[in-house]
Amino acid sequence: MDRTQLLSLLPHQGPALWLDRVLEHDAGGLRGLSAWSHLQPFGPDASPCLLFEAAAQLCGAHGALYGDGKPIEMALVGKLSALQLHHEPAERNGPLLVSATREALSPAGALYAFSIHSDERLLLDGRLLLVLVHA
Repeated sequence: MDRTQLLSLLPHQGPALWLDRVLEHDAGGLRGLSAWSHLQPFGPDASPCLLFEAAAQLCGAHGALYGDGKPIEMALVGKLSALQLHHEPAERNGPLLVSATREALSPAGALYAFSIHSDERLLLDGRLLLVLVHA
């Protein structure tokens, strides 16, 4: 699933969309690609921890794909927890592999565990509670 298809699933448009592609998905989770370039507006010293936004968008895409079939009007991070930066890469280039697994689901939202890898090394992981408002 490429960026064009993602634009139809998520409310994020233009540079607000930090997810570049969904590689695979099933009812339990999904994997996708993001890029370091999404941090550029925050300056050269922007924390890689901000990349949790790409994971949140990946989870939003999962909610749209495996929700009630209605488009998402709004996606909100209800809670971000256990966020851990595992290493600071010397160079910020190459694709970022973003993975998420749904751990719990309720009518109010879903809890996901996520990880982001850079050059096959774990960069960042954590959990997020995603609230989806469907149209």
